[in-house]
Amino acid sequence: MKRMRHFFLGAIMSAALVIAGCSSNAANKTEEVVDISKLPKAGDFSKELTLNLSGSVTRGKVEDDNYVQKRLEEQFNIKIKNTKLDTWNAEQVNLMVASGDLPDTFAFTAGGQTAQEMYDSGLTRTIPKEMLEKYAPLYMKMLEENPPGPILNLKQGTEDQYLQLIGQYAHVYGLPWGPTLRLDWLENLGIEPPGEIKQVGPSGGREKIFFTEEAYTLEELEEILIAFTFDDPDGNGKNDTYGISPANNNLNWAQSLMGAYGLGSGYNFLENGKLVKAEISEKYKEFLKQMAKWYDMGLVDPEFTTIDENTSWEKYKQGKIGYYIAQPSYLAMDDWAKGRAPQNIVENPDSTAKILATGPEIGPDGEQGVKAYLPVVDLADAFYVSKHVTDEELARILQIFDYINFDNDARWTLFGEVGVHSDWEGEPEKSALKVRPEYAEQEGNSGFWAYNFRTYDKERVQWINSEYTLKLKDEFYAREDIQEKMLIRPYKWDMLNETNLRDIENRYSGQMNTIVEEFRMKAIVGEVDIDKEWDKYVENYMNNGGKQTLEELEKAPKVSELLK
Repeated sequence: MKRMRHFFLGAIMSAALVIAGCSSNAANKTEEVVDISKLPKAGDFSKELTLNLSGSVTRGKVEDDNYVQKRLEEQFNIKIKNTKLDTWNAEQVNLMVASGDLPDTFAFTAGGQTAQEMYDSGLTRTIPKEMLEKYAPLYMKMLEENPPGPILNLKQGTEDQYLQLIGQYAHVYGLPWGPTLRLDWLENLGIEPPGEIKQVGPSGGREKIFFTEEAYTLEELEEILIAFTFDDPDGNGKNDTYGISPANNNLNWAQSLMGAYGLGSGYNFLENGKLVKAEISEKYKEFLKQMAKWYDMGLVDPEFTTIDENTSWEKYKQGKIGYYIAQPSYLAMDDWAKGRAPQNIVENPDSTAKILATGPEIGPDGEQGVKAYLPVVDLADAFYVSKHVTDEELARILQIFDYINFDNDARWTLFGEVGVHSDWEGEPEKSALKVRPEYAEQEGNSGFWAYNFRTYDKERVQWINSEYTLKLKDEFYAREDIQEKMLIRPYKWDMLNETNLRDIENRYSGQMNTIVEEFRMKAIVGEVDIDKEWDKYVENYMNNGGKQTLEELEKAPKVSELLK
């Protein structure tokens, strides 16, 4: 699956890339067929190779001769040249791409281009299926077990040449988001929770977080938000609380609220027998009207227009907001989610706050759900091999890649040796691993995660999630019947790159997103009359790429067919 982020370089960088692409396309088109019989056998590491390796967690902080580096060098008879660039920094990545000076392997978290653009610009090489079968059998097994994995990311016109490698995202399995309310406020106001509630955990703040799989309707939630705003839920005698505080830089805050209208942001569906994008649908119009109503009623924090998600976490921590969206890991207070709302309000041992997570809200037509983190299957991300890598080097790279990412005996590349570098948070093999403080959690002197790709099977998910997260998923968020009922997927998706959607999105997505974001903000705060301006908004969207996007989407397969 191609990376779903598109980043735009400045004029100089763009020109450099165009020139690079024009000068190297011919070389790519005449790429020689690999004679695999001339390559070493799998496991033959007799020749020492020097490789410049980079992975998904390359932040430029890796130290030379770190623990993982030394072990990999000995095991695979290589010398590793470390990548000292932050691949999470779009500016640094774009400069590297523009220069063409790339590591042998890379998986950018920010910046860069699509796989096809990388290849067309002469920056990457293809990865033959025959070499994967010989040198990365565990990876190929993962693809085969996750259809349509084996036919993803193929170079156009080929059946055996991959533009990139992808990861398994078992960690996003299930509902990624769910609503939460201040339980202590509900209790202060005499409002009954919906259904039986259970503690997330026994201590460490988790004893103050509860969940129920039952849900409120939007009408019931509105009454709660009114009480949270006007009935002094914290008992301080002041009118200083709000029901909800959205963020202005993404729609995470609205995931289950949109789900109450059957919507997933950015997805498409059939409305009255016609394919539409969520953002120009009648259901979306009703969602906006609901948000505008709440804003007009004073239930929405008026400062949200200037607050991004990170700032909204801090504002929630001040104890003035009653509703917030959360991932299961937030509720379980996993280490990586520290500081994020809503768990941040109970992190202090002296906090008397309590949180209740509920099922997604039920909409006016009985709809209930949350947008799937990935539109079709849990395969994502992009691992590239640079154009200058030889077939012999690729053979070694694939064996390293297969071992550290898909052989779970390679856990030491992420956490070192258990009992030496890390320890189980709770019950061994059934809880998260915690790196000891004398070792860098990532990169640094340990080298943990420094060369790994972002891919997780179910066992690896266990290493990074607390037992409380896994319990929440088992009991509700990833339960099969809940997923079947509540996981919202698009109607059509060009997962196999069979259309020209990528080119159309590259051309129009910037202006389309601007139209959507500006109208959403103005609609919620009452600067536009939604009913009066709706047709003009849809027309503007359609005239600026929406028409072309929907016409091309019609050519894409149905997600229901891809899932089969």
